[in-house]
Amino acid sequence: MRKTILFLFFTLILISQVHAQEKDSLIQLYPGMGDTLDMIDREVFGLYKDVKGFQSARMFVREKKYFISDIKYLKDGLPGDTVLIEDISRFSEMRFQLNKFKLENDKKFESPLDASIFTTSGSRYNGRLDMFSKRYFFLSVDLNQAESSSSPYKYKTSVLLVDSLLIPEKQDVGKYILYGTAGGFVLGFFAGYATFDDDWALPKESKWLITGAIGAGVGFLLGWLIGESLPPNILTITFNSPNDILKLKEHSAYYYQKNPSFEEQYIGIE
Repeated sequence: MRKTILFLFFTLILISQVHAQEKDSLIQLYPGMGDTLDMIDREVFGLYKDVKGFQSARMFVREKKYFISDIKYLKDGLPGDTVLIEDISRFSEMRFQLNKFKLENDKKFESPLDASIFTTSGSRYNGRLDMFSKRYFFLSVDLNQAESSSSPYKYKTSVLLVDSLLIPEKQDVGKYILYGTAGGFVLGFFAGYATFDDDWALPKESKWLITGAIGAGVGFLLGWLIGESLPPNILTITFNSPNDILKLKEHSAYYYQKNPSFEEQYIGIE
């Protein structure tokens, strides 16, 4: 009799768990994004920051009331998993955070970077880095730059085939303008102090400020010209593992929505 009661008890628990799971609906944070977030997604989007050793997460909604995260992680090199059950409002918060990311990411799409890609086979491609994904770098490049019949192309290459990437970064003109303006004002001020007597119908302090302002204007112009004439800094990014693409998250747009027709515009290269 006791065994029968225990059997019925565990059977009811199992049925309740299965019943609860049947009510869980697997969801995507964003259309075309996929239903599983990996470590790269976590780092790029800034999600699940408090989970140490994060590896992946799948998200569910239960009864339109609860937001459930099934999280895989590593601890001391050993795999583990945990389930977070939160109010459904947490899903809205994460969508809001992702929408903020999308706005910044779209700006990067509109301003692709000049870049040089070096492959593991020794090839080099110069062009504009339109975006990157977990699998590919997407490049608008002219492969026939030395030929008179050159024309633009769109290419993609696997992240596993790229050795390094060079990005020319424009000099910070602002600091040269700042130094030039400040230095020009000081020189102009002291030039006025040393040169002008009381032959103007102005207080001597006003004269010094006027010469200082003139010097600041000249310094501003010189600082701008110097900053614009300097060669760009070259940022070199090396890739030794797929996760190294995270080095690009501050520089280039991240392609995370699957759109086959869009990807087909880019031809694969080795």
